[in-house]
Amino acid sequence: MAHTGCKKYVMCPMCKGAGKSASRAAVETTSLSIQHENANSSQVAKTQFVEVYSGASGDLRFPTLSDSNKYPKVNPTDIYGDYVSVLENDCVETQEEFASPHEALKHAMQSLKQNQWQSSVPALTKLMHISRIQPELLDSNMPRIYRTLCSLLRNTRPHVVRTACQVAMELYKTVQCTQRPEFDELASTLLLKSTHTNKGIRNDAQRALDSMVSHLPPATCIRILTNEHSASHKNPLIRATISRLLYNIINIIGVECLLSNSNLKDLRRKIFTMCAKFLLDGNNETRNDAKKTLKVMMGHPDFDILFYQDVDWKIISSAEKQLVSLKYS
Repeated sequence: MAHTGCKKYVMCPMCKGAGKSASRAAVETTSLSIQHENANSSQVAKTQFVEVYSGASGDLRFPTLSDSNKYPKVNPTDIYGDYVSVLENDCVETQEEFASPHEALKHAMQSLKQNQWQSSVPALTKLMHISRIQPELLDSNMPRIYRTLCSLLRNTRPHVVRTACQVAMELYKTVQCTQRPEFDELASTLLLKSTHTNKGIRNDAQRALDSMVSHLPPATCIRILTNEHSASHKNPLIRATISRLLYNIINIIGVECLLSNSNLKDLRRKIFTMCAKFLLDGNNETRNDAKKTLKVMMGHPDFDILFYQDVDWKIISSAEKQLVSLKYS
């Protein structure tokens, strides 16, 4: 079946621009429904995190960016520019084909087993649509799906890599699987792609990482971002990306919750340590995001006690000048 509805600025790899625009209205209607489902999925993820980390404080709800005007809201378009989805008009026969999600899942997984990008790309597109309808169907298959995404991210074709990034972004919203080691490998590969020379790939990888920190448990994301090699990674752009994502996580959790909840002690220690190291980074963007993160936390009355208690004295002494300057600036 020929693909239809290809936009003039994104050429469909199947019809080579020969498609018609008859289904565009239907695609836009479907997009609105998908956005509503994604918003519900995001709320469920945050609720689950609250239940796990409520602790002795009894505070069952973490403050977020939407609760206050204290933190500026970030518009992804301001960071990445206009977003052109590679998947916008893929899988146009959704209503017919997904009348039976179980059958669609079976055929898609069989296609993934072929280990060919030509069959894997449309299969992942089908799986992405299934995740929007019945995400629980994918739970047992997520390790295989994540391995396929990692393989496609190493492909030399930009369209294939961008598709993998966008599928990962959607699966972080819908299925929210953090099963190791596949989840760790995918996150690490996305970090590498966030520094790609191709602007489209670089932006899509950044969006996927933003989706990860927005919809998955902060403890899991921080574990990935603050591993032993992050602060000393040879690529300065990766260090800058990690510093930016840490700042976003702080805004999602909320400073009051992070510094007041005893259950978040390990999380807090990792963030403190990484930010202190990034204050000495040679990359200007990395330093600036670390300064913003620490500056936001310095407004809390318990910051000094907790910071000097959790961070190793060698790290503090090396960044003491920057910390003093930041505090009184």
